[in-house]
Amino acid sequence: MKRKLSGIQLARRISLGFFLTFATVATILHQKLQNIPNVDSFCPFGGIETLYKFIAGGELLKKLEISNIFLFVSVTILAIVLSRFFCGWICAFGALQGIFGRLGRAIFKKRFTVPAKLDAVLRYLKYVILALILIWTWQAGTLVIRPYDPWAAYGHLSAGFAEVWAEFTVGIVILVLSLVLSMLYERAFCKYVCPLGAFNAILGRIPLFRIKREASTCTSCSLCNKSCPMNIEVMKADKIDSPECISCMECVTVCPTKKGTLKTFLAGKAIPLAAVAAIGLAIYFAPIAFGHVTNTIRFRAATLAELQTKGSLHVEDIKGSSTWQQVADSFGIELERLYREAGVDAKKVPADAKLKDTGSLTGKDFEADAVRFAVAKILGVPYSGEGGEKPAEMAPAKETPAAPASAPAAASASSFALEGTMTVSDVAAGTGMGAGEVLKKLGLPADFPKDKPLREMKDQYGYTMPELKERWAK
Repeated sequence: MKRKLSGIQLARRISLGFFLTFATVATILHQKLQNIPNVDSFCPFGGIETLYKFIAGGELLKKLEISNIFLFVSVTILAIVLSRFFCGWICAFGALQGIFGRLGRAIFKKRFTVPAKLDAVLRYLKYVILALILIWTWQAGTLVIRPYDPWAAYGHLSAGFAEVWAEFTVGIVILVLSLVLSMLYERAFCKYVCPLGAFNAILGRIPLFRIKREASTCTSCSLCNKSCPMNIEVMKADKIDSPECISCMECVTVCPTKKGTLKTFLAGKAIPLAAVAAIGLAIYFAPIAFGHVTNTIRFRAATLAELQTKGSLHVEDIKGSSTWQQVADSFGIELERLYREAGVDAKKVPADAKLKDTGSLTGKDFEADAVRFAVAKILGVPYSGEGGEKPAEMAPAKETPAAPASAPAAASASSFALEGTMTVSDVAAGTGMGAGEVLKKLGLPADFPKDKPLREMKDQYGYTMPELKERWAK
């Protein structure tokens, strides 16, 4: 007979459903409307990645906002107090995996498990991934995980499969694999791959929150083991101190003894399940509420108009979500000239079209970086490509006359971000390298055209832009 869902588990499912729905709706609206935060700004792991750069220079990694720092603080405090409560009650990607897990149980009528010895080894993989991401991010100074992030890929699905596949080829593959595997092995990504889960597990070793088992009243029915989404052997433990515990409390609510066989403790004192849930959600929202009250939190990037008003507008502030008219107005550029310098037919692309939609309107590959180069050329300011060195601040464009066009300033190869709109000559000019050196670094033949955009030659020479960027990054 199917068990009735307990009140605390109903509350947990409502919590997970809320965060998944909120994140999904926000990512869809971001693709359709202006000034809606992107999926990256809701990710607490982004706070881990950008914290060092923020402390060192007050800057954030590209694509991230101050919201990531606040969410990171929330998750850190939460992990110290309630272990991996975030994973069990808040994580939207965990909720998505849970949905597929229940779908898998409905289809296969059974629960699969990874062999114990293999499972024990795989559990350490997420710690290795966490270390590699932090080291790589620190060295590169950019959001290196993004193309491989399944959650970022999910957040861009509403942009269309072609765009997602172009930017998140690896991420979409990991997303599909994670969800398919979750149908067989519940929360497979959480158990073996998730770097945020690894971070929470490390802090969760601080023994503030624990579930304890009273052996004298236990009937060894094994329902607790069967209900645990993380496959913890609850029935054999006196105290559940596994770093894999996501504080979902499924084991506590499923226990049939009604004698307090499994109880939750905080700082050594027994605490009701409802109190655990209330404390956890309060801890998560407290730093966010503080940020709103003090007006210090920000979930979206400032608009071009806002930056122009503040006198802190930069070429790299141009986003794919910016419209052609916004770029022209903010930088004080004639719209017709902007189209011309970017090589775009104004008849096919209306002024209120977003830059990222230009390719679909013209039927040709197009990247927002082409507009950044065009603006830099018109204004005569240095720009070496997305992710390159930041040019000096520009005053509001209407107060600053445009200087004669000049070539982008050279940047080191390590800081120069490769884009498909660039030619070999552009890369050479931006880095100070010779064209031959650029070709060698990219693994391209000597007869490769030096005046053709890299993305236009990928089919002829058998490479993809992600592959080319990986070669460049080495």
